[in-house]
Amino acid sequence: MTRRIAFAFLALLVSSALATEAAAQPKPTLVVTGYGGRWSEVMNRALVGPFEKKLNAKVEIVTGITTEWVAKLMAAGPDNPPFDVIVGNEPPLPLPRERGFFDKRNEAVAPNIKSVYPKALVGDSAVVLFWSRIGLAYRTDLVKLKPQSWKDLWNEEFAGRRGTYTITNTLGINFLFMANKVYGRDFFDMDAGLAAVKRLQPKIVDFTGTMEKLLEQKEVAIAVLHDGSAWDLAKRGLPIDWVAPSEGVPILDQVAQVTRGSKQKDLAWKLIDAYLSPEVQLAYATELYFSPTNRNVKLPPEVAGKIISGPRDVERLFIFDWSQIAQQRPAWTERWNKEIR
Repeated sequence: MTRRIAFAFLALLVSSALATEAAAQPKPTLVVTGYGGRWSEVMNRALVGPFEKKLNAKVEIVTGITTEWVAKLMAAGPDNPPFDVIVGNEPPLPLPRERGFFDKRNEAVAPNIKSVYPKALVGDSAVVLFWSRIGLAYRTDLVKLKPQSWKDLWNEEFAGRRGTYTITNTLGINFLFMANKVYGRDFFDMDAGLAAVKRLQPKIVDFTGTMEKLLEQKEVAIAVLHDGSAWDLAKRGLPIDWVAPSEGVPILDQVAQVTRGSKQKDLAWKLIDAYLSPEVQLAYATELYFSPTNRNVKLPPEVAGKIISGPRDVERLFIFDWSQIAQQRPAWTERWNKEIR
């Protein structure tokens, strides 16, 4: 064996040993929250798969709803969080945010944060990934005239065929605020809003996925739903249309933050950076009709016309101060549970 061959053989052995050692090392794992159904399909294909491959990491997705995740986070404490990244609806998040459960936004590791609209920045720890408008979805084969107002939901023709949510659901509490405003003095006139919901006698569910099934199965003809879910149903061939009621539309937002006690903070911020990349934002917009918060995303015209698109649309967004609402929400929930059957 010549010296050159010997060195080559030795290099091969060393390389093989290093590769074996590297393969034996466990991949860093991120535990992140997410939703089931179509969200998970797009999340796995557009975000998780490429992210795991690029960074040689593993992403574990915990499905559910934001109130469940926040309850688990609060029970575990800030130093031992069950998640590295929480992506969820804003209403339940102010409490852990105010109590220091989340890491400060890290633009150095997640530079795409610099490209989001200013309205997408929440406090100093969170960033909105996507927006959706909350309005009315209806079956065009069961509804004679296109609704124009929130009050149209109370039309007698929809008796027994209309749907909304419990107020533990973000769409549910936003709808209650609209009922408060439409039938009362302001968004927080609970006497007027609860009385209106009693008159409505809607079918009440916990999840948007359940409402989608009720629409699909013709158990409701009209329902409170965000635009993304409605357009996704229509894309799949269902006779569904969606309207932004004339009195205005509240917002369903998907907010991301890294937990303060995460042992994988840099990797966690890199995941949020990937979420905010034009490629992933475009995938959610074209496949799920979620409105991107990265202002550099170029939307196809047929998608841009259905969702929030551009600075003018963003300026019109109406967003409640959930940090203030959070203080009163438990009392409102208790009253809802007593009065709405």
